[in-house]
Amino acid sequence: MPARRRHRRPRPGPAPVRVRLDALDLVADPPLRPLPHGGVPEPVWRAWRARPLAGPPPRPLTLTRSRPASAPSPGAEEQPPFSWPDVLVTLHRYLLLPHLGHAVRIAAIGTAVRLTHLDGAPVALADPAARLRAHRALAGHHVDLDPHELLAFALLHAPLGAFLAAHPPGGDLDLHLVLAAAGAGLDAADVAAAHAAGTLTPDRLALLAALLGGAGAGTLDAPRRSTA
Repeated sequence: MPARRRHRRPRPGPAPVRVRLDALDLVADPPLRPLPHGGVPEPVWRAWRARPLAGPPPRPLTLTRSRPASAPSPGAEEQPPFSWPDVLVTLHRYLLLPHLGHAVRIAAIGTAVRLTHLDGAPVALADPAARLRAHRALAGHHVDLDPHELLAFALLHAPLGAFLAAHPPGGDLDLHLVLAAAGAGLDAADVAAAHAAGTLTPDRLALLAALLGGAGAGTLDAPRRSTA
């Protein structure tokens, strides 16, 4: 009798890459060396470098054609046009701080974001007792985010300034939906209009992402916030 074939189950693909936003980073020790890429996480930086460039590709340099002296140096245009620490402050303020149960103030210091006040009192991170109180308040609060949505949101961060100011953290705005909208290709005006019309919803954004076939397709899962 011929041997029966074994049907092998297909191997699962690699898990999607996520960027963890952790409240404990607000009280982490400062890095010994400057953070690369201005603090931009590596997955977001790779997404930035892999983005399609606008316009025709530059002509290669040859022995008879060199770069004009007035032209920007190679790689000058490759720096992202946003301040990652400012983006990080917004992400913490909307996605983590409202769930802490404490009044918290934070600020961008260099390429990092640090806790400055807890329940109205300044936090001196050099004081072990103050640091322990802050650690207890922040521990267990984190969220995992899609790097492509993060990049799209970071590129819209400055144009979204007025809209975000009109909808402060803890209010009627779910920043997860704004991230998904940016990932689906909406610009700042589209995001504001969709929110005003009540159409900034997961089902509408999932449909839009599927129609556009953009990087945001399939990323509108339930928010991955954890307070365990």
